[in-house]
Amino acid sequence: MFKKYILKLISSFFLLALLSSCAPSVVDVSLYTTDIEAANEGEVFEVPLRASFTTYSEDDGELETASIIAEKYLAPDSVFSQSSGDWGDTLVIETTIPIGTLENLQNYLANNNRVAVLLVENTGEIEVSLSSTDYADALNSELSDINFMLGFELPGDATNFRVISDSRNDVQVDATAVFVSEKPYLYFSKTLKRRDEAEIVFKGTSDSVYSSINPVIYVNFP
Repeated sequence: MFKKYILKLISSFFLLALLSSCAPSVVDVSLYTTDIEAANEGEVFEVPLRASFTTYSEDDGELETASIIAEKYLAPDSVFSQSSGDWGDTLVIETTIPIGTLENLQNYLANNNRVAVLLVENTGEIEVSLSSTDYADALNSELSDINFMLGFELPGDATNFRVISDSRNDVQVDATAVFVSEKPYLYFSKTLKRRDEAEIVFKGTSDSVYSSINPVIYVNFP
């Protein structure tokens, strides 16, 4: 079952790159269905996220400096790696972000700096959306001080939600205007049995609705 999804952009998400590529090329989020259930019931905990940024110009060491700044707004065990290719440099950040309800996330963020969260809302069905926090503005300000062409934006060019079922009962996962196995869907719905998974891709390029709203999935438990 789908609700008509109209959501204002809370703000932008994740990290850094040059203005010509200030959104991550790819953001990968991995979610287990029992994580979503637990967050809906009041728990807050960190789930893995991987963000890749590609710059199409010469890097003069600014990505390394930006990485040091970004560490203040990420989980302590975040891993940064950088590589060079024919078309520019790529920065990959492997980190975690918290998942929870709005009230519980606000309490969590009082003691944990994070630029983004997975917001869980129960409106008859459970909505899970990728949202930024107030720390995002602080990060943006610090990066701009290095170079006015440094910044960050979300959504990425592609945001991948990998939803894995570890629930005993079937779970229904829905999404709007997405790609699955490179095939476009205006409405996508899949029932996941235990150990099934779905990888749902939200395109965030300028010609996509997700260039101005947050990616969101809908999850229904029996």
